[in-house]
Amino acid sequence: MRRVLHVGPCNTPGGMAKVIQILSENPPNSWSAEILESHSKGNIMAKLLAWRKAQTYLKNHAKKFDIIHIHSAAGWSYKRKLSLARIALKQKTQVVFHIHSGQFDQFAKQRKNIREELQSVNLVVLSNYWREKLQPIIGDCLVIENPIDPKITTDETILRKPKQLLLLGRADPVKGHGFAFDIARRLQKEGWELVATGTKHSEAGIKGLGWVSEQEKLRLLQESTGILIPSKFEGQPLVMLEALAAGCPVIASDKIPELPSCVISATHEDLDEWEKAITGVSRLDSKDYLESHSIATINANWQDFYGKLIEN
Repeated sequence: MRRVLHVGPCNTPGGMAKVIQILSENPPNSWSAEILESHSKGNIMAKLLAWRKAQTYLKNHAKKFDIIHIHSAAGWSYKRKLSLARIALKQKTQVVFHIHSGQFDQFAKQRKNIREELQSVNLVVLSNYWREKLQPIIGDCLVIENPIDPKITTDETILRKPKQLLLLGRADPVKGHGFAFDIARRLQKEGWELVATGTKHSEAGIKGLGWVSEQEKLRLLQESTGILIPSKFEGQPLVMLEALAAGCPVIASDKIPELPSCVISATHEDLDEWEKAITGVSRLDSKDYLESHSIATINANWQDFYGKLIEN
């Protein structure tokens, strides 16, 4: 049995942590998977402590694994993960450096030696769009897209609530919470309500739930009229895949690259266009797209890639 260690933010909210969870719980055939937490939800000292613990673990245990699979965003996430990759490489272990960030290209352009920093790792990005963007800057990249959690399914026995919109994710300006609230205020007079996670902000037409459990998230996806993804940028939004798997129509910002035809696209921060898209929202055929992101399809890609790495 071959062994892979996933390194990243394993126990925090967000898409990257969810991808790590899915991949570690559903490893490819003939592989076992473990996780190593490299991040903390706490203060700066807690984050530094988590990073130091991850460094120590890799120094002592990296040789036990065939692959060290590191998941990275931009900024400080990249700098921490680069140090962990270097430790694993010193142990003569193959390293996969998996880039999730939707702004990694801007970060990479500002880091003069990034191609040299990454030349010994095996780079993976989320789509052909990101390969075209990043390959000239950081070197050769393989595309393996995000998987859908097999626990996310449709439930035709649950009736969708008329005029309930859903917003999932942290209340970060780039995620578009403020714009979504503006949409909700405009549509509130017509009986629409926005249910938002990642925030506790509530007012007429807006219900903030804070962070919710996976079970509650699935229920929301199964009962909502549609989900809004008004982001300024994304790597490949996992909430889009989850919504489609749960049968929830998706209205997404045209700033998100490679939106599939089963998603309704609206111009970023154009209130009139978003209102029109929402009031005419319908469920589109997503069968083929969902199959391309099934855990079986994605794991076949990982199995092939991992196998080639350990043969070298």
